Amino acid sequence: MLFRRIVLCALLVGALAGLLVSAVQHWQAIPLIAAAEVFEGSAEPAATAATAHDHDHAHDDAHAHDAAEWAPEDGTERHVLTAIANVLTAIGFGLVLVAAITTWEHLLGRPLASARSGLVWGAAGWLCVFGLPTLGLPPELPGSVAAPLGDRQAWWLLAACSGAAGLALLAFVRGPKRWLGLAVIALPFVVGAPHLAGGPFAGYEIGIARQMETLAAPFAIATTIATAVQWLALGGLSGWAVARWVRPALADLAQTP
Repeated sequence: MLFRRIVLCALLVGALAGLLVSAVQHWQAIPLIAAAEVFEGSAEPAATAATAHDHDHAHDDAHAHDAAEWAPEDGTERHVLTAIANVLTAIGFGLVLVAAITTWEHLLGRPLASARSGLVWGAAGWLCVFGLPTLGLPPELPGSVAAPLGDRQAWWLLAACSGAAGLALLAFVRGPKRWLGLAVIALPFVVGAPHLAGGPFAGYEIGIARQMETLAAPFAIATTIATAVQWLALGGLSGWAVARWVRPALADLAQTP
């Protein structure tokens, strides 16, 4: 019963948050991506600079997927597939959040889950999955050149795991040892994020490179807003869902001999 309720809550929370972030992306990030793809098609980076020529259309949590031969048609097909991807991703994150909030309430033995406390969990998730990794690997427009994909994935994973472990130490450990969390959070930045020399638009003609640069900052802002909306929605809805549907199952479990 408890497991089923956690899964069902994650499905509901993920669907709502995924559709919400898709709407935000539709008005903010996708137009910037489309503008960058115009320049990408008109001039490719030089072969010496195109070590990692990949798309990051939705700036997914791993900064990861190389340009594929197949791409969805612009318009309805693209928006629908983007929404599906967002919903599936949000369901996965929702499952983690609902389970974490449920475990937190169960271990402390009192009703703690709520939409308000869920927002705190959502903000922490955003910081671990997007905020900290983005300090080393900013969102990439289509056509950007970057370090090899495997190197970026490994560094993103290190940043996300270090962020989660560091925040857990700061939040749940008492005494001086809690401040080790700051060192854990700083670890990925001591290692250093992988980058190529010359910047993300090296190899483009100067005029096109400058136009791409003008799109980069708004794209980073739009992506930051979209991911913040997603995680705050995930957190608030997860806290509410745990309080509404999972808590009764926890009470039943506690009464079972």
